Amino acid sequence: MKKLVSLCLIALLSLSLLSGCGKTPKQEGGTENPKELQTIVFTEPVRGYFWAPAYLAQTLGYFEEAGLKAEFQTVSGADASAPVFSGDAQFGLRGVEMALMASEAGQNCKILVSTTSHYPYQLIGANKNYSTIESLRGKVIAGGQGPTSAPQAFSKAILTHAGMVPDQDASIISMASSGYIAAMKSGDIQAAVATNPWATKSLLANGGVLIVDGGNEAALKDLMGSSTYELFMVFATDQYIKENPETVQKVVTAIAKATKWMESATPEEIATKLDPLFEGKHDELLYSAQVDKQSKFLNTTGRYTDSGYAAALNLTKLSGGITKDIPAAAIYDETFLDKAWEEIGK
Repeated sequence: MKKLVSLCLIALLSLSLLSGCGKTPKQEGGTENPKELQTIVFTEPVRGYFWAPAYLAQTLGYFEEAGLKAEFQTVSGADASAPVFSGDAQFGLRGVEMALMASEAGQNCKILVSTTSHYPYQLIGANKNYSTIESLRGKVIAGGQGPTSAPQAFSKAILTHAGMVPDQDASIISMASSGYIAAMKSGDIQAAVATNPWATKSLLANGGVLIVDGGNEAALKDLMGSSTYELFMVFATDQYIKENPETVQKVVTAIAKATKWMESATPEEIATKLDPLFEGKHDELLYSAQVDKQSKFLNTTGRYTDSGYAAALNLTKLSGGITKDIPAAAIYDETFLDKAWEEIGK
């Protein structure tokens, strides 16, 4: 009798195990773990507020909802776009001028989302003695990490617009923004380009004077011929987009969701959600979000404008980044963005 009971128990246990195995879910590709996420890598030259929708897509959980996990890698002292073109990263956070220069160089990529719609840079004089463009004649302006960088292009556009010759009537040098204040106080530079609200606040608090406000629509239109300028963006190579359209769509949709969330979120909510990717910079994030709510730097649609693109072409040519006009179709692919807004509702 005991032997019969034992045999019955073994049979029931076997059936239970078989039944359990039949219910084990599998992801595409045979992965046993249903919660395993696909890792996507973004590269960036710096960690900056103006790419906030991409960061928030991760911290708000929109990437995870799509089965993705984003890693953001800051590439300092080198070309932050290189890992994307080599295939070591899938997406890049850069400025529109990079895509223009890459296109002319034969490195095909597409801007998928434009995260800003207005120009966020300001030219700041070191003190009250340098409060006009003319006062910078024969002086030194700092900005950007290279002669083709957006801050240096901004400086050149300002000088040219004022009838001065860049690098002849005033010198434009490369310098990390962390060194601006010390260089102003020592007299090594007489002006610098602030690329975000917190940098502007810090320079002004240390005796700086606002000369040109790129965030002012009237000033920007007078300087560049457009009140819009879609500078900051998310891009991928043509090859990656062609080979991975589903992943690209998931990424763009997640960023669009984050963009929509930001419209109704308070500055405090935005800063708090960005905190995990900006350790120890809550006050800076909060201030940037507050300024953005007033000045509306961030792009609520992710799309570019014809006038903004024309201004980007002119500025990039002025800086020496490109030598000819490039059609917008060569650097933008907004089809994924169109599908995202169809799904989300915009």
